[in-house]
Amino acid sequence: MTPAVVIVGRPNVGKSTLFNRMVGGRVAITLKDPGVTRDRLIKPCHWRDREFLVIDTGGYVPDSDAEIQQEITRQVEIALQEAAVVIMVVDGTTGLVPLDIEIASRLRARGKKFLLAVNKCDIKRRFDETEFYRLGAEKLFIIAAEHGTGVDELLDEIVSQLPPAKIFPRPGLALAILGRPNVGKSTLLNQLLGRERAIVTTIPGTTRDTIEEIFEFEGETYRIIDTAGIRRRPRIEEPVEYYSVSRAIDTIENCDIALVVIDATEGPTAQDKRIINLVTDRNRGLVIVANKTDLIPPELRKKVTDYITTKLQFVNYAPLVYTCALRGKGVWDAVQQAKAVYHSGAMRISSRFLRATILAQLQEQPPAPKCRVISLSQTDIRPPWFRLRVSQPEEVGSRYQRFVINLIRNQFRFTGYPIRLKVTD
Repeated sequence: MTPAVVIVGRPNVGKSTLFNRMVGGRVAITLKDPGVTRDRLIKPCHWRDREFLVIDTGGYVPDSDAEIQQEITRQVEIALQEAAVVIMVVDGTTGLVPLDIEIASRLRARGKKFLLAVNKCDIKRRFDETEFYRLGAEKLFIIAAEHGTGVDELLDEIVSQLPPAKIFPRPGLALAILGRPNVGKSTLLNQLLGRERAIVTTIPGTTRDTIEEIFEFEGETYRIIDTAGIRRRPRIEEPVEYYSVSRAIDTIENCDIALVVIDATEGPTAQDKRIINLVTDRNRGLVIVANKTDLIPPELRKKVTDYITTKLQFVNYAPLVYTCALRGKGVWDAVQQAKAVYHSGAMRISSRFLRATILAQLQEQPPAPKCRVISLSQTDIRPPWFRLRVSQPEEVGSRYQRFVINLIRNQFRFTGYPIRLKVTD
């Protein structure tokens, strides 16, 4: 079950503003519980590499009609029953009021620990921060939900308090071999599985034509996922193309890193590029294997490698390994590159370091004269996701997004993974 984070507090303290800031507005479809008179909003939130639900509850209103108040209270109680983390929001511009103290008392009486978000601190007001510690919160965060100030730190603390994610164990890093027919996929597979001590066991696959083999290399276990070649599509109606693409998609979605094999004697074809796009569209790590180098005359190798590099500029962040699978040359270099890509995709860049490197450049070169660049933060890994906050998101076009991604790429590389960017206000 996905853990839930519940936001509680009296009316008009900014609970819904914080809710919208956390979920990013258009993250997912809003869910509503059936049969509830006053609905509570539920949306998923992704932060770092964790997913959790954020629940926005109605404000506690003691002076409302009793029936309405009972319904609000009932919804809060339902939400609190399964809450992994509780956030109580108060208004920093008014200070503590009796209703805040009453809500905190109710939480403590239920045995619920909670984080305290002191909101609206973008409005200048002198207040004694220690007064809010009277509520008995585990930690206190000074935020301005309207502008996002302090929300990143709050989300970091939320993730640290979530229960451990349930991970279904899979043996080793999963590699998929993809490519057109006759580019040498089977030969590459046989080389990987034909080494001494190579095959450990055979695992039946989850899809129709896919099997998984396990091999060891340099003391580590790998899974290799094999599938049929993807043929060129002369007519979309042909079943063979439908199933080959379907198998490829299944394989990609079940792998960590895709090894896309091309024929070095032909160079990257249109179909090779389609296969590469299938991988990048699904946010998997990518290594390109140019096979059959033994068939290239020595005097043409420089020209061929230059041609292949030029044709693959659209994924110039992916390692390119030249192999002769028939003779075993370069095969294990591809595995080493896959391992390097996987580790590269797990890299996290702190918001402080981003401010010191990328953000200053973006603020000097905003997307539009009146569009202010506010912050840049990394929100996820594999692939690396970044959130760019600007004052006018509609001013950030695709060209500027590419500019931001290129700055990140040049600074931090993230070898083998596409960099994703989300623009918010």
